[in-house]
Amino acid sequence: MFIQLIEAPASSADTLRAASYRWADRLGATSVGWLGCTGGVTGDGVWISAERFESEQKAWVENGRPGRRRWWAETLDGLAGEARFVNCREVEVFAPDPDAIDTAGYVEVVQGRVKDPVLMRTLLRSMEKEMYGHRADLLGSTLAFHPDDGYTHLLYHTSEDDLFDAELREIPPRVKAMMDAIYELNLSTPRRLALTAPWIHSRRTTDR
Repeated sequence: MFIQLIEAPASSADTLRAASYRWADRLGATSVGWLGCTGGVTGDGVWISAERFESEQKAWVENGRPGRRRWWAETLDGLAGEARFVNCREVEVFAPDPDAIDTAGYVEVVQGRVKDPVLMRTLLRSMEKEMYGHRADLLGSTLAFHPDDGYTHLLYHTSEDDLFDAELREIPPRVKAMMDAIYELNLSTPRRLALTAPWIHSRRTTDR
């Protein structure tokens, strides 16, 4: 999987959401290698979109097609400034049921830089079973590594209230130890964003 991350200041969340749904409803099923996206606008007006593709090559083919260019032209109408693109060639998906991610009502976006991306991936994979057994609110997550050892971690929750309730419960010792180890890999304090009303599309749901 290949992910293209896009971030920009938003001038109209409604315009951005409408452009995203028009793309998914009308053109997503006929796209070249497009798998889906997770997008939304934060409370302080930052637009984030994680566009998923089968491969980098197919992403470039799709981005050059007329339908995709029209989507971008519509998207620009909802932006208040220049967009930043990050191409992520290394992607990991952690989810007991990948289809459940599409039902998430709240998405955490965690961004940072780590000194050992391989170890971060290994730790997350090793705690996966216990984490999902402990956190009923957590539907899954997607970890996308940036070219500069940065990362974006998208965590999909059933709802914001469920997340807050889960965080009040005691964490199993082994899970806590691994979470602490992952945090220590960060070269600085991670940036945290929240999509309280995310729009989530997948090719499989677009096709239905």
